Amino acid sequence: MRVDHKHLTDHCAALLEAAGACPDHARITAEGLVEADLCGVETHGVSRMEVYLKRLEAGAVLGEGVFTIVKQYAGAALCDGGGALGQVTARKAMALAIEQAGTAGCYTVFVRNSSHYGMAATYARMAAEAGMVGITTTNAPPALAPWGSYRAYFGPNPLAIAVPGKNGTAFCLDMAPSVIPRGKLMLAIQKGESIPEGWAVDKEGNPTTDPKLAWDGTLLPIGGPKGAGLTMSLDVLSGILPGAAFGPHIGNLFNDMSKTQDVGHVFTVIDPELFTGREVFIERVEQMLAEIKALPRTPGTAEIFAPGEIELGRKTDRMENGIELAQNTYDFLVRKAREYGIKEQI
Repeated sequence: MRVDHKHLTDHCAALLEAAGACPDHARITAEGLVEADLCGVETHGVSRMEVYLKRLEAGAVLGEGVFTIVKQYAGAALCDGGGALGQVTARKAMALAIEQAGTAGCYTVFVRNSSHYGMAATYARMAAEAGMVGITTTNAPPALAPWGSYRAYFGPNPLAIAVPGKNGTAFCLDMAPSVIPRGKLMLAIQKGESIPEGWAVDKEGNPTTDPKLAWDGTLLPIGGPKGAGLTMSLDVLSGILPGAAFGPHIGNLFNDMSKTQDVGHVFTVIDPELFTGREVFIERVEQMLAEIKALPRTPGTAEIFAPGEIELGRKTDRMENGIELAQNTYDFLVRKAREYGIKEQI
């Protein structure tokens, strides 16, 4: 089912508001979810609406949670998300980091008491669009085991880095330390599909192609102990350092509606103007990209892409031609509108 991204945003915002979010928070969250679908990152798109609505209805995420600055220093700040929708908290935190980096040169905002913040690239690109380097990470509920175990302890904590170029974002790396993001299991379950072997193991540590067994088991890390060590390090930065929950102490997004998650985030912004100068920096980044694209290609490779380039290409196409929604996701969004007694807009 192909839908217009503006109509989809309006529809999701109306649903979130009906579930308890204030209008501003509902709109910001809907825009973030649709942004992910525009980029082809369906694991973090409107397929997440079902759990977001459940958490709002249950009070496990606060529809009007207040973002506050707890401590602020010359180069860093500690903020509290107030148990709000994570996409709202993340945008406010990154906006603060961008503002402060303009004078400090480099600024980091640490956040506690937040929730699932969606696609990490969204916030890193905010900095790149402002002519600065943006870095963000967040922790998440357990889905990845420490190396040597098959019991999930850490989340597949993502890391995103965006770099400015002459036309906004030159490139944006957005990756998880697991072979796949956990959302791919959710999508496979929703669609009734199997998964490739090598993505995950079941709760006994056995390889599986059943996404339901994988959901109760653990994802596999990239690079073996390297990926496992990376996600542990990111949990220290985004969880332990700001005083948020970490590992299995984070509220389960899908199964625990009794409390807020207390997810932690980190947002770092570096302004090249205070170092090499912004124009010189961007010129050198563009030089690097041009040289990379001119390198000899491996057999079967038509083009060498920078990180995030394919996603931005999808965004351009889908803004013009619509987003292809899975039928079950479309049906859920329509059904929820009828349940809430609001106008269908897709």
